[in-house]
Amino acid sequence: MIESPRPAEPAPAGAPGVGDIQPDWPERTADAPLAADPAVEALLEPLDTLAHLPVADHGDVYGALHDALADALNEEMTGEARA
Repeated sequence: MIESPRPAEPAPAGAPGVGDIQPDWPERTADAPLAADPAVEALLEPLDTLAHLPVADHGDVYGALHDALADALNEEMTGEARA
C-alpha cells in the first residue's frame, strides 16, 4: 500500500516561522568595500537595500544589478554606452 505524505503541521506557538527568519546581514563600511573598483562598488550599492526588502523583491534588485554590470562591461569593451 502506498501512503500519501502527511501534510505539514503548523509550527508550535513561539517557534520561528518562515516570516520570522532574519538573515545575519554583514555590515558594510567604507573600510570594507565589496569591490576594489569604485565603479563596480557604485553598481553594487543597491545590494544594501536587500536587508530591508521582502525576499520576493530581491530578484528585481539582482536583475537590475545584472543589467547594470553587463552594460558596464560592454561599455568598457566597446568604449561606448549601450542604448
